[in-house]
Amino acid sequence: MTDTEIKALIRREVTTVAFRTVADDDALFDQNILDSMGAVDLAVALEGVFAISIPFVDINKQHFHSVNTLTVYVRVKLA
Repeated sequence: MTDTEIKALIRREVTTVAFRTVADDDALFDQNILDSMGAVDLAVALEGVFAISIPFVDINKQHFHSVNTLTVYVRVKLA
């Protein structure tokens, strides 16, 4: 799976959880696109889409900062 494909799937899930579209570099928490519950919902959705496990401690501003940072995180989890 390419980074472009991963980003598209992450954007789709963010749109589903946050009810708005986002750019790859939008700050999901700082721009109030996600709150803590939204981040958990997004993590559960991403686990299903990518068949990965996201530990609770990884649901943080570092990994969930933007679509770009989530793409890096998902790429590592898929490796």
